[in-house]
Order: sequence, then structure tokens, then C-alpha cells
Amino acid sequence: MYLKRKVDSILEKLIRQPLHNPILVAGMRQCGKTESIRQFGRTHFEYVNEINFWRNEDAKQIFDGSLEVDNLIRLITLEFPSFEFVPGKTLLFLDEIQDCPRARLALKSFKDDGRFEVIASDSYLGVNIDPPKANPTPKPEGAEELIEMHTLDFEEFLWAKGYASSSIAFLEECFQKRKPIPSSVHEKLLSVYNEYLCVGGFPESVLRFIESGSFKNAHDKNKSLVFDIKGDPSKRKNAQGGPLYAPSEIARIQKAFDLIPSFALSDNKRFVASRIEGNGFQRVDAINYLVNAGVAFKVHNVSAPSLPLSIGKVESDYKLLYTDIGLLTASFTYEEIKATIRDQLGVNKGYLYEAAVGETLHKTGLAPYYFGKPSKLEIDYVISYDGHATLLEAKAKTGNTKSAKTVMADSSHYGKTKLIKIGSYNIEETGDILTIPCYLTFLLGHNEDDLVPVTL
Repeated sequence: MYLKRKVDSILEKLIRQPLHNPILVAGMRQCGKTESIRQFGRTHFEYVNEINFWRNEDAKQIFDGSLEVDNLIRLITLEFPSFEFVPGKTLLFLDEIQDCPRARLALKSFKDDGRFEVIASDSYLGVNIDPPKANPTPKPEGAEELIEMHTLDFEEFLWAKGYASSSIAFLEECFQKRKPIPSSVHEKLLSVYNEYLCVGGFPESVLRFIESGSFKNAHDKNKSLVFDIKGDPSKRKNAQGGPLYAPSEIARIQKAFDLIPSFALSDNKRFVASRIEGNGFQRVDAINYLVNAGVAFKVHNVSAPSLPLSIGKVESDYKLLYTDIGLLTASFTYEEIKATIRDQLGVNKGYLYEAAVGETLHKTGLAPYYFGKPSKLEIDYVISYDGHATLLEAKAKTGNTKSAKTVMADSSHYGKTKLIKIGSYNIEETGDILTIPCYLTFLLGHNEDDLVPVTL
């Protein structure tokens, strides 16, 4: 069973553009890159030639010499005799291209040649895999279209659950017109959202849940994925075939990973790096590994919730969250998963909702910040939305938004701000305050000006 993904329509749009570049799909391991590219290849090309540089290290040697396309094809077909290269009918899929930097450089050659489509995947776009040397491999500047891919968001989860395009279009219409969702639908979607919190967005976990209806199957898969993700640094190899990271570096990366739930599910969500052993640079390296590998993301504090937000970013003050909510609930016991489904978490449900809202904002590309002062003035998230600095308060049910209202009342200092309350509420708009249900957070990323609109 193939899960429909948003990247499908992005690939479709890019491939139709004349003189387009080779495409690089980047995202954390296990987010579904390989299967989506394979599915796209099966439906659009007569011949699909796939090289995985992680599993087939010998293939890297193909790119050691001349990167002229005819030479590369000659060497590829010697290594893979079953491959066919027919102009206009062939896709070359270079999987895990980060393990062969010269293959990524070769994308420029394929662009200039123009006879064959090339799509590559990269699981460690921000991680320095290329070993230090006098002349590091350059990047193919201007010769690749970069697509960032994540695990399934809630909209894609609805697709996996069988929700029709018309149903999601109706939800978007309600959102755009600021009219409440019918109560029966609202209650149902709150329940489905709780499912998403427990299952998360890793394709294999979602498939297990869809096919078996078992939360335990999905939970077990997420715990297995956590084990794999924590073990990834120890699998990375340098040019000589030895370990890329020392045992102490691996231990710090794993410690940073393990600390995320203890801060995300607490009142004080600011990540305290001093809990990781080592000096300041070593701690930063461990955290940056998780961020660059797409496993976690930072939500920085801002000195003031005023546009442009990036100017006020406080580098040393941030929340650290997983890029998939399933990694967070994987830290739950199965009994706690059942309590989540039954809506019995109590005050901790609010923490879980806040983390889930942050995850969704990150996936939409809205670049969330937060605002916190020693005076206890704190806003869960701040984004640039619809031309305004917009405050977001994520609450499981109803909650105090005193801090947000304090900021909104002081426009002379903070400028014009608006507020979006996200929780178990229905849709309602009063003045500069918009209330939306948690399951519609993904719609904040829908924009008529987006490069690639989602096909529903």
C-alpha cells in the first residue's frame, strides 16, 4: 500500500517545468523519501535505475573520475548490467547521495546533458559527511531543485485514513470563512487527532496502524525507530571505512536525543544543554547533529514578538523538539498511549498538544519562535503570518492567554500583533483573536502563493 504524500504533487510540478534541474529530496531517514521517489518513477518512466550508496559502497567508485555523462553511463551499466538508459524515458534515482559527494556534483553534468531525469535523496543534508581535506567536493550550485520532506503531517494522516479530497476541502473552506466545523465532525476529528499523536507520521508506523488497527503495533514500530535513529551515528563511516564519530560523540548525541521529552513535557520547555556531558562546543555539536539530521528542530526565543522575527532571535535560548510527534509518544509506555487515546492525560495533554503544534508549524515551513521573559511573560509560539507577528497559544482544552493579551495590548512597544488559540476549540474569530481546533494547524501553512499547492 502506497501512502499519498505531498511530495508527489511537488515532484509532478517540477518535472513538468521545461529545463528543470535534477531534483534532490532531503529529509530524515525513514520519512518516506525512497518509496515516494520509487512510486513517482513507476508512474512516470519506462525505466527506473536505482543506486543506493549506503548499501552499495562500490558504486561510489563510478564517480571518482570524469563526471561526463556518457562516461558515467558506461561505468554504471558495467556495474549494473540490467540498467537501461533511453533518453526521455529513464529516471536515474541516486538514493542516499550524501554518501557519495561526487555523485551530487554530477547532477550538474546531468542537467547540462538533459537526456535523462535524475532524482536524488539525502538523509543528512546538513551533516558533514564529506571527510575534511584540502579540496572538499563542491556542491552543484544552481544545478539542483531542493525539496525538504518530512514524515506525514496530520493532513497526510487523514489521506492515509481514507478521508476524501472533498472532506478536507470542506475543512479548509470552514477555516477560510471562519465558520465552525459541525460538532459531530469536530468531535470525530479530535479523536482522529489523538490517534495521530500516538501513531505519529513515520510511514511504516502509519501503515502498521492502518493495516492492523493496532496502536500497539504502531507504538512498537516507533520504539524500534527510536533505537535505529539513536544508532545511526555509530553506523557512519569515514573515507577509510572507520567510524566517523568517536564513542564520546555518539554518547552526547544520544543523550541530547533522550533529553528532549523531559523538557517538551514540562513547564520549563527551554532546553538546558548543560545536562549533556562535555564542554560547550561538544554539546552544541551533539544538538546540531540532531537538527542537521532532521531528527529535531529548535524553536528560538525572540527578544520581542515583532516583525521581522529573525532579527530578535536569541541563539542561546531555545526549545528542542522532535520533528515527528511519534518520537515523543514513543517515550510513553503503552498504558500511557491508551490513556492518550482515551483523553485521560490530564495536565500533561497540554504539553503534548504544544509539542504537536510546534511539529506541525515546523513541517509547514512557518519557522516558529517563542517569546519568554523572566517576568513569566511567555507565549508558546510566535510566527509571521498574514503580514503580522502572530502569537500562538496551544492548549489541550481552554487555557489562560494572559501573556498573549498583555503583548497585544502594548502595540506601542511590540507593534501590531494577532493571536491564534489552538486546542480542542472549534473555529471562532473575534477581533484579532482566532480560535481553531488543533487538527487544523496544518492549514496555517496553506497559502495561495506557495510554490507548489497541495493537490487534494
